[in-house]
Amino acid sequence: MTRHLLLAGAVALLTAAGPDRTELAERVSAGWADKPRLAARALMSRYGAPDEVGAHRLIWHANGPWKRTIVRNVPWPYSDAAGEELGVIEQSVAYDLTPEQAAGLAAFSRRLAFDPSRMEMTSRADREELNYLRLNLADDVLRGRITAAEAQDSYARTVELEAAGKTTRYLRGLTFGPGRVKTP
Repeated sequence: MTRHLLLAGAVALLTAAGPDRTELAERVSAGWADKPRLAARALMSRYGAPDEVGAHRLIWHANGPWKRTIVRNVPWPYSDAAGEELGVIEQSVAYDLTPEQAAGLAAFSRRLAFDPSRMEMTSRADREELNYLRLNLADDVLRGRITAAEAQDSYARTVELEAAGKTTRYLRGLTFGPGRVKTP
């Protein structure tokens, strides 16, 4: 299987072989801002070559617990926002919600999205661990275990504890199985 990719005016030939895509992804992301470049490197280390390589994004399909992972370059001046979360990594899981439930998630985080046509819940963060945290807390909200306000507090507390060297299972992986159907 061969594919062509138009990259900055040049056509690069992609084959089914991973090393070609890895090399191309490394070359493309080398010119990105720090956060997205480091995120791309971490994801390639964890998941291997991306399935798609573009000038401003890398995409993996069905990697780990994710339906899809996208890392995007965020250009200057946005990439210079010290300490600000840019959301360069977008990760999606299968999750079926009602429109009311999806609207309720907005009260928890603007970095969560639901696509009813794909039955996906998506989180955007600068690190995969924060996507795990946000999606796990969203699942807790949807199951009625905590409120959106409690999820916001828990998110902030967990990020502070992580900065102090502590961790939790909410940062290490999904605590729910992908493909959940409408929750009560």
